[in-house]
Amino acid sequence: MTVSHNLKNFIHTLALFLCMGAILSLLGFILAGATGILWAAALGVMILVISPNISPSFIFSMYKGKLLSENDAPRLYQIIRELAARADLPSLPAIYYLPSQIMNAFSVGTSENSAIGLSDALLNSLSEREIIAVLAHEISHIRHNDVRVMTYADIISRVTSALSLTGFLLIFFNLPLYFMGLVTISWSALGVLVMAPTIMSSLQLSLSRMKEFDADRHAVLLTGDPEGLAMALRKLELYESSVFDMLFGRSGHGASIPSILRTHPETEERIKQLLSLKKPSRQTLQYSIHEKFYIPAHYRKSIRKPRWHLGGFWY
Repeated sequence: MTVSHNLKNFIHTLALFLCMGAILSLLGFILAGATGILWAAALGVMILVISPNISPSFIFSMYKGKLLSENDAPRLYQIIRELAARADLPSLPAIYYLPSQIMNAFSVGTSENSAIGLSDALLNSLSEREIIAVLAHEISHIRHNDVRVMTYADIISRVTSALSLTGFLLIFFNLPLYFMGLVTISWSALGVLVMAPTIMSSLQLSLSRMKEFDADRHAVLLTGDPEGLAMALRKLELYESSVFDMLFGRSGHGASIPSILRTHPETEERIKQLLSLKKPSRQTLQYSIHEKFYIPAHYRKSIRKPRWHLGGFWY
């Protein structure tokens, strides 16, 4: 990426976070005056301190993920090692096997302590070329600390929703006093409470779209193969459609996709941008046309069917 592009990316991210912080502070002021702003600032500092220290193993334990050893997945670790070297990562990401029938891959942690989760459906459905592209995309997220940034954005968005709900409850419980003329209700403040979660979600969406496009471009720089990632995205889109059509008995699954997936840009838009990129001068990472990744049977004993959890996770 060029210096100008990185600077533009940084300015965009900073502007979005400033907007998020302003909305969070405004909600704090509505609920508790100047003290609420201080609480919002303290909460922001706490998020900055705690979030990077969450262990990747703890996060993957929520998904029943199992750490893959290099003996059980030598080819995957060979690919990860090559991609990490090309991306100048200070440490090698760990690989977790996710016993899920949903085709998915995601990364957690920082560039110094990171891990990538690959679902059973993904490992058994994508070719080696496509898995290399997916791994390059996730390593790009790790290299640019996108996981940390998006974690901050997600927590701020959730806190905003919680504060908005708290404000609604306070207004609801004060309605009898309002009708008795004992208290007043600021309708402009009520409007802020209504709009804040929507605005925050839109900002989070904008940030996520930018990070996904950047990770796509950087993945191509790592692999030298834009077509490989485009092929993987097409398969992911087709598989996702068929799974949700089967589960919910309808065409079109947009309303059923978990919120974490809806934050991604449209697949066709990503593919169009990928195929418009010039192939980098770096040699294409080598892949086998016929080889498949085989995960030992003891990892696959607890494959989980897709289902909804209160935490919003799909398996």
